[in-house]
Formats: sequence, structure tokens, C-alpha cells
Amino acid sequence: MTELTGSSTLSRRKNKEKSNITTVTSKRNTTTGTSPVPIRLTPTDKAEVDIWLNELSDLAGKKISLAKLVRGVTFMRDKIKNEKLLEAIKKSS
Repeated sequence: MTELTGSSTLSRRKNKEKSNITTVTSKRNTTTGTSPVPIRLTPTDKAEVDIWLNELSDLAGKKISLAKLVRGVTFMRDKIKNEKLLEAIKKSS
């Protein structure tokens, strides 16, 4: 009688090293490690900002947050005239 040379499921399990399947995801860190900066606004100013964010979100086709708005304005800093900005700040205060 000849001996079988195949392997059974049980023998394959014993010979196989156990490797757990993991689904670890890494979160992208889009901040610089600093804590968030709270922005205090009056209810009227908050409503105005919300309207502006909704308009921008509709134009962009995706949600625009206040942080994205501030980053966008910061990016445009060289194109904004400081005198006009200070004048607008004085009028709104």
C-alpha cells in the first residue's frame, strides 16, 4: 500500500502561522498639532458667516467649513489691501 502525499485541512492549519487580519486605518493629520482656535461671534455675525459658507458650499459643490474659509482668506492675504480690510473692521465693530 502506498502512502498518500497530500495534506489535509487539519495539517495545513497546524503548519500555518497564525496571522490575524487587521483593518487599521491611519488618520491624515491636516493640522499642525496646535489646538483649535475658538472664534467668538455675535448671533448676527454668526448668521452672516453661515449664509456666506452656505453660498460657498453651493458654488463648490461640497461643504466649506469656517476653517477652510479662514485658510482661503489667509491664502489671499497678498491680494487684500490692508487699508480696506482695516476700514471694514472698523465699520463692523
